[in-house]
Amino acid sequence: MSEEIKNIYKVSSIYVTTIIGAGFASGQEIARFFSGYYKGGFYGIVIAGILFAVVGWLVLDKVYTGRIKSYEEFLYPTVGWFFGKIMDTVVTLFMFSVLSIMVAGLGSILSDKLNIQLPVGVAIMAFVCMLLMLTDIRGVVALSSLITPILILGIVFTGFYVIIFKDTSVFNMAGTLKGITDNWFLSSLIYVSYNSIMSVVVMSNMLPYLKTRKTGVLGGIIGGISLCAIALLLNTVINIFYWEVSGKEFPILSVMEKYGNYFTSFYTFILWLAMFSSAVTSGYCLVDRIGSKIKVNKKIITVMTCLFIIPMSCFGFANLIASLYTLFGYIGLFMVFAILIQELRNDKKIN
Repeated sequence: MSEEIKNIYKVSSIYVTTIIGAGFASGQEIARFFSGYYKGGFYGIVIAGILFAVVGWLVLDKVYTGRIKSYEEFLYPTVGWFFGKIMDTVVTLFMFSVLSIMVAGLGSILSDKLNIQLPVGVAIMAFVCMLLMLTDIRGVVALSSLITPILILGIVFTGFYVIIFKDTSVFNMAGTLKGITDNWFLSSLIYVSYNSIMSVVVMSNMLPYLKTRKTGVLGGIIGGISLCAIALLLNTVINIFYWEVSGKEFPILSVMEKYGNYFTSFYTFILWLAMFSSAVTSGYCLVDRIGSKIKVNKKIITVMTCLFIIPMSCFGFANLIASLYTLFGYIGLFMVFAILIQELRNDKKIN
């Protein structure tokens, strides 16, 4: 395998694993942002996939051409100083929220499997995430490169198995799941925008892997297409088993329980990997943001951050997703539009 192909794989992998966290792999995000619109949800996923590909492509291309090495170098020229300061604060709060949500999910699974109290499970997983966060960006990229194929293959296998061996022909979501907004298009935009908040931070640090311009372009596009395909598969499963997943904290996992302990354990492992990867990625980004503002050793910041997220993570996985993701989604729309508008302006200057 050539060096360029390896880098394309690494870039697309970290892009995918940044977004495929607990909410995505569990089906919670898909159910809330897409499935409630029935057919519109499938249209929304296609729109989201296209936007993910475009945003990934544009951001990575700018990182390569501008030789950008940090999030600040990307953010301020894109949105300006005033809005940059606001977005910088929003991004930091969002990453803290994502880390809390992922640790909440990890703690929930651990407490259920080991029959321990949720706060204890949350504390254990916060400690484990802290150890990986201390490895810095190369450790995060290595983790993503390892976990991504397992995640994709696991989710795809599960999705197709459920669809092929389903024991119901029902395929009608109307009136059973409530969407985040009143229409699927806006819901799709919000979904892309809040996911882009953290993925842009991660991609802004990917210059060491962008040896050619082609690497960034293909890395972003492949990442977007992969996310679209997996989301369509999960949405199909949720549509088929809407009675079983409605109101569930882990929709896909509740479906797998119909197929026995082996399949349940298998998907629990996939879900755990998704949460763990997303937690480590968001945690690294959060520490990097805080470390750029205050002159304190990043290892100390990492330890303090993991201690602070424990209380918030005890609020629960689904509750945090429903409230925080929607809020940051509306805020993140500004950054997505700023990226697209700036690219249009650059094209006009060239022409």
